[in-house]
Amino acid sequence: MNDKNSLGRNAVYKVILNIFNLLIPLFVGPYIAGLLDKNLYGIYNRVYAEFQIFFICGAFGIYNYGVREISRVRHNEEKLRKIFSSLFVIGVISNLVVTVVYIIYFVVRGTGIDKYVYATMIIQMVSNIFYIEFVNEAVENYSFITKKTIIVRSIYFAAIFLFVRKPTDVIIYSVVVSMTVLLNNVISFCYLKRNIKFDFYNIKIKPYIFPLVVSLILVNVELLYSQLDKILLGAFVNDIAVTEYTLPTTLVGMIGTIPLSLINVAIPRLSSYVGKEEKEAYIETLHNTTRVYMAILAPMVFGIFVLAKEIMWLYSGDVYTYVYPVLAIAALSRIVYGYDSILSNLVMYVNGLEKELTIFLFGGGVINVILNGILIISGNFSAKNALITTMLSIILFVIVGARYSEKRLKIKLKFFSWEILRYFVVSFLFIPITYAVKALNYGYWFNILVSITLCVTVYGIFMLITKDPLVQIIANKIMRKSE
Repeated sequence: MNDKNSLGRNAVYKVILNIFNLLIPLFVGPYIAGLLDKNLYGIYNRVYAEFQIFFICGAFGIYNYGVREISRVRHNEEKLRKIFSSLFVIGVISNLVVTVVYIIYFVVRGTGIDKYVYATMIIQMVSNIFYIEFVNEAVENYSFITKKTIIVRSIYFAAIFLFVRKPTDVIIYSVVVSMTVLLNNVISFCYLKRNIKFDFYNIKIKPYIFPLVVSLILVNVELLYSQLDKILLGAFVNDIAVTEYTLPTTLVGMIGTIPLSLINVAIPRLSSYVGKEEKEAYIETLHNTTRVYMAILAPMVFGIFVLAKEIMWLYSGDVYTYVYPVLAIAALSRIVYGYDSILSNLVMYVNGLEKELTIFLFGGGVINVILNGILIISGNFSAKNALITTMLSIILFVIVGARYSEKRLKIKLKFFSWEILRYFVVSFLFIPITYAVKALNYGYWFNILVSITLCVTVYGIFMLITKDPLVQIIANKIMRKSE
């Protein structure tokens, strides 16, 4: 299926999709943050953080595991149907069980308006049953994914501005978000069912349980760590502290999805190389993906870091400008999460090191809990400090995981080669450039426009002078389109 799809074309579709998914929240986010009552928005973010734990458990790691396994058998329709049917049944069971537990949880815990917010999110739990997009991802059908998501997100965009109009409209906002998730999943389900039939005669459940548990931990390591931070902030600080953590990390996460596209589209291809034991092709693709990923990530990270205050002012309508230090730290943490994503998804996971990966991630999680506990006991627990402890935990995981993978797989991971480090060295120049611009004291808009212009120019000149591969890739794409 879709053998003619090139990795580059898939990446383009994925980048277009992620840019669109970035632009919509960049319009909706400031509107919601500025409109909703601060306490009500804090309640929503706290409830959503708790709900995400149930949502993740219901999903059971099926998406990424399905991408890997189906990409390996996508040329064999019989095997594809069997794996798809088994994973679908497991998803139905896991989501129904978790939904029941979630209902009991919010009935006991919910009081006042937060009980209604909890209730609206049942819609998302139900929609999880129909979340079979992993099949489209595995067969590299990014054209459909992109077009469908653009349509659904456009409907979401319109619904937000049509129905969420008052500071007290937090329930309506929660319903719009949940219904958007349901619509997205149902459309994908109906589309796939036209081409793939269920095969319930050879359903297997037990063999998939452990790999799915590993996938659950692997795919959601960042989310699980950050969700823990949010839950603890809500329990030991207050609901507003959850928002102070959520807004900056969500903003950085949205921007971070653009380079993350490279990792997502590379998983099926690398899995295929591993399955066919084409080690040289695997190593070459891994290294190229890592280099291009960091070439895009580095300027983004430092750009957000130096303009953190201006970005929070612009994004929140000056309501949450004061949390810009959290945004600055969140930006730097994307470097750590970038290496985490590459190591986890493109190295350990596709090479079958699930057991070791689980142990390393669990170890990092334990360290994160211990560090958060120390902060809570000492009275220093805050959004900023919680983010720092999580980043330290992931750094430890990357160091241990990388050393182990190199020895076990007998490969050299060029994570910190000069070819990659120079992207960060050049991006570091953004700090003195922006400092000089801000010293002129012409205001936020001047700082944003002039700093971005100068930093982009400096980075662009560097890429052109060094004839960086990313420039060559872009140039080749343009040349082919002009022919």
